[in-house]
Amino acid sequence: MRLDVTIASLAPGGDGVAHVDIDGERRAVFLPQAAPGDVLRAEVDVSTRPARGRLLGVIAPGPERVTPACAWSTRCGGCDWMHLSLRAQEQTHVEHVRAALPGGWQGASISSHPAPVALGYRTRTRVHVRRAGSRVVVGMHGARTHDPVEVDVCVVLDPAVERGRRRLAGLFEGSPGRGEVEVALGAGRVPVLDVRWRGDLASQCFARLEEAVSAGDLAGARVTTEGSSRPATIGDPTPWTTGADGAPLRGTPGGFSQANERCNALLARHVAELVRARRPEQAVELFAGSGNFSVLLAREVPGLTLVESSREACETLRINLRMRGLRGRVVEADAGEYGWSAAAKLVVLDPPRTGARAVAERLAASHVRHVVYVSCDPQTLRRDLAILANAYELRSVATFEMFPQTSHAEAVVALDRRARR
Repeated sequence: MRLDVTIASLAPGGDGVAHVDIDGERRAVFLPQAAPGDVLRAEVDVSTRPARGRLLGVIAPGPERVTPACAWSTRCGGCDWMHLSLRAQEQTHVEHVRAALPGGWQGASISSHPAPVALGYRTRTRVHVRRAGSRVVVGMHGARTHDPVEVDVCVVLDPAVERGRRRLAGLFEGSPGRGEVEVALGAGRVPVLDVRWRGDLASQCFARLEEAVSAGDLAGARVTTEGSSRPATIGDPTPWTTGADGAPLRGTPGGFSQANERCNALLARHVAELVRARRPEQAVELFAGSGNFSVLLAREVPGLTLVESSREACETLRINLRMRGLRGRVVEADAGEYGWSAAAKLVVLDPPRTGARAVAERLAASHVRHVVYVSCDPQTLRRDLAILANAYELRSVATFEMFPQTSHAEAVVALDRRARR
């Protein structure tokens, strides 16, 4: 049915939420591309709970609606909040994190850290490449689909990454099949590619990649094709960013790294300050990756153990520590199963979006005195904090606008163990 609705709030997934009477029942309606206070005309499917709608038009904009900086924002799924003011994005992220806290903690003060820049900040992106007829299509995920949406320019990408993205159609011309390509910054802040391809790659594609590396347009590329036992490497595909300590931080091709260098520095320094204040002799960092936090924590903790499940990330982490003359015990293990020493008094964890339920359960039953939990998802944070609240008291909460123009943010929660009775 078609309805005119007023948006009351924004859900953690990014949709606007309105409340309407349908057949005598008060129902919630979720709408994408909505802002608080908007009066919208929508086509609503009332067969689902909550009801979900499609925006047909804006009758009256709310006070926080702005003109998107990107003409593709309603079709591309990358920036679901580009129609919101930065103030509204920041305030709503704080509200979502507050709602994720256990009931007794929801009155706590939450510090909020805005992004230093809101456009041109992303130092890596993943795009979809496929042949459609006689041409190659390069696109981001469409909103609520897996179909690629072609855009002429991506305004949130670092200019060097954007230049690399715009080269892709020409590089893969004539190649049947499809693939995913990650574009990141390499040595000298020149783009690098990590390619995972299904189907055949034209032989000219490898020649073009070599020419691009020779010309200095790419620092390198790693190409994994369907059925291959090992990737092909052209040039140096190693991604590099500026670490939170100001020194170059090595990454792994195709591996995870924070995509916002400047806001990440604020986040990592905040985590290091929390650790410094607790002065642990022994500490454990779980989900350590390539060392984003580790290169700061190793300066604060004499006995630091770093746990990461990826062998390649572990090797890179050791290199990052060695480049700085730092020490830390790097352990290749699953964070959910790793048994830390009884001497460990503090645990830092930065899990993926799925959270760390098994770790939370083990921490609640442990003798670990301090926990610093970094989260990118309020819903899994809510679940894990509900477990930890049985054993810990809340000390601080902070949000970081790591992903401007989107419904995602980072949160840091510091906990201290309750006094035993």
